[in-house]
Amino acid sequence: MVDDEPALLRLVEAVLHGQGWTVKTATDSTSAMSTIAAAATPPALLICDVLMPGIDGLELTRRLLARLPAMKAILISGHLTEMSWWPTDLREQRFLRKPFSNEELVTAVSETLDDHDRED
Repeated sequence: MVDDEPALLRLVEAVLHGQGWTVKTATDSTSAMSTIAAAATPPALLICDVLMPGIDGLELTRRLLARLPAMKAILISGHLTEMSWWPTDLREQRFLRKPFSNEELVTAVSETLDDHDRED
């Protein structure tokens, strides 16, 4: 999970951990890339805010998918709601609009990971 809002990171981590998932968090793209590079096992899923300082979530997602093509992503944003401009190379990735409920988050993660498992 990558987001520049620490409170949201804590909330998402608690909700997903409560469902039995392991969650690693980062407050920016550089930290996320370092965490993933150091991980013994690559992540199955990236949850990433679109608008962040420095490397934005779209570019981070592109970079990570280039290195980890089996990984899936859920892009989140409280500012971007119109999908007509969405980059064509990321249209297969799921989008979750902030604010989202715990149930919406769990459903999005479950469905995305189920899709991931079916493709493997």
